[in-house]
Amino acid sequence: MNDLLLEVKRELDSLRALISCDVAAVAWIHSAHNFFRWRYISGNRNDRYQRISFKAGHGLSGMAARLGRSIEANPLLRDTYRLRQDSALMLAEQLHSAFAAPIFGVDDIPNGVVLVGHRNAYSFVPHDTALVEQTARRLGTLKF
Repeated sequence: MNDLLLEVKRELDSLRALISCDVAAVAWIHSAHNFFRWRYISGNRNDRYQRISFKAGHGLSGMAARLGRSIEANPLLRDTYRLRQDSALMLAEQLHSAFAAPIFGVDDIPNGVVLVGHRNAYSFVPHDTALVEQTARRLGTLKF
């Protein structure tokens, strides 16, 4: 398990450095209870993420998991204020802009989410979003 943890941490640290974001995090589904829980995070200011869980369809990350596609929330876009307010991780880490991409397992059902965020208003460019989605695909190949 330590090798897996190191691999995920390495991916998140690398992603954070490549796109210069403040936070990069991964949530995995807890299959017995059908909710997601944040497991790994890079750039966090506190440990509140360990107590945060969410269901598919709730908040930015939950919407990415339910819809099976990437979603962005930032103050520069219309109608994303509620996504931020419904996202406990964004509030706990004081993120104003975030981008979430689903992690697909072998059955093409989202079983996790990668979220990157900025603590200021930021509009993600296509290069950033492509790197996040690429990281989500790589994490989907890991065996948990």
